[in-house]
Amino acid sequence: MKEFRIEMNDQPGALADHCEAIAKEGVNILAIVAIGDGSASAAILTDNHTGTVAALEAIGAQYTISDLKSAKLDHRPGALAGFARGLGNSGVNLKSLYVMSSNDDSATIGYTTD
Repeated sequence: MKEFRIEMNDQPGALADHCEAIAKEGVNILAIVAIGDGSASAAILTDNHTGTVAALEAIGAQYTISDLKSAKLDHRPGALAGFARGLGNSGVNLKSLYVMSSNDDSATIGYTTD
């Protein structure tokens, strides 16, 4: 799976413009985080890499693509902290992190690194 990190203008409708372009290509957004405060960006996971590229290219979007890695963590306090500390101690810079699913026993996370 790929993560698309999109840079946008911090103005009303900017996120909608990008999401509409992706939907127009028949692509489903599986996960998203968007932040705006002077500058705006969104990190998006979709079900169709090629369609997402086509959508973003069609509107002249500024974006980068990263490979999404995954890990399964025990569902207990401190599991995510231990995972993040292990990466940090290994000199790996965590760029993004998603909780993809969870149940009573475990959580599956998706993440990108430098």
